[in-house]
Amino acid sequence: MRHLFLSGMALILAAGPALAALPPHFQRQAEIEAVLAAVVETFGISNPIDGIVMTGEDAFEVTSGTCKMDVTIVDQPSSGGAMMVGPRQFDVEAGELVCG
Repeated sequence: MRHLFLSGMALILAAGPALAALPPHFQRQAEIEAVLAAVVETFGISNPIDGIVMTGEDAFEVTSGTCKMDVTIVDQPSSGGAMMVGPRQFDVEAGELVCG
């Protein structure tokens, strides 16, 4: 019986970590970090980012003083149309920087 238990535990440990979707608060953090990374150079040193506000599903507004930029999260296309297991794969599409 002990060998059966040890064999079962070895199989569980050998399986490795399973990929799963991120919990919502970690997913949002990943999205905000990606938005920031995508726009920080466009805003430049003269326009430090003041805020990132979620304005809708997968839509953000990044602001700096009188400047703003709309940013959208877009899912990466899956290969073969099959459902992917694991964290959401996405890209960031940044709009134009509008100041004034």
